[in-house]
Amino acid sequence: MSARRIVLITGGTYGIGRAASLGFAALGDRVYTFGIGDAATQGVMALASEAGTEIIATTLDITDTNSVRSLINTILEREGRIDVLVNNAAVRPTGTLETATDEDWDLAFNVNIRGMFVTAKAVLPQMIARGRGVIINVASGSGKGRANLLAYGASKGAVFAFTQCLAIDHAAQGIRVNTVVPGFTETGMTERMPAKVMAMGARMSVAGRVNKPAEIAAAIIWLASDQASVISGVTLEAGTLPRQA
Repeated sequence: MSARRIVLITGGTYGIGRAASLGFAALGDRVYTFGIGDAATQGVMALASEAGTEIIATTLDITDTNSVRSLINTILEREGRIDVLVNNAAVRPTGTLETATDEDWDLAFNVNIRGMFVTAKAVLPQMIARGRGVIINVASGSGKGRANLLAYGASKGAVFAFTQCLAIDHAAQGIRVNTVVPGFTETGMTERMPAKVMAMGARMSVAGRVNKPAEIAAAIIWLASDQASVISGVTLEAGTLPRQA
């Protein structure tokens, strides 16, 4: 697109989200993002500045629904629109049905799926009014089932259905909605994993190594582009084969 887009990325201050924030900004888009931790917030803005671009980042917990809605309203008042929403914020509690706590379950669903509901619901009306908009939801292969990740996997599984429902409901209104499933990637979720787990992740990767956040971000950025203008309701596996994600 030649015109600068207004992009909102949740969880955009670290890992894949940070790479997506920097990638959109490098294209000349006006990027807003939020995440947890002042250091990460300041860090992504500093990286953008070093690259000669700008990212407007806020320290904000996606479970703080009122503050999230307030931030989105502020962006809409300032910019008049949000063209692209990337729902990336996530947490990854571990545990089986025997070991997972109520708090694990509630946290996973509040962050990983309710957060998407809140942000999408807040940006959708102005997208419908303009007859165009893009929503990209970041899921996980764990949403198809994985050991010791009950709450995380169940919440990420809900992302697939959420995307499909949105895509079907709003296709006629010009809204495209897709899912990206990252392969094993260097993020805050993986950096503390044992070496043997990292090695297994590398073997599962299309590249034969652990994926870089920017490589997954490239898939997100492409789905938001006009090159993907007729693509909606799909799940794009990035950095892994579908049977492995």
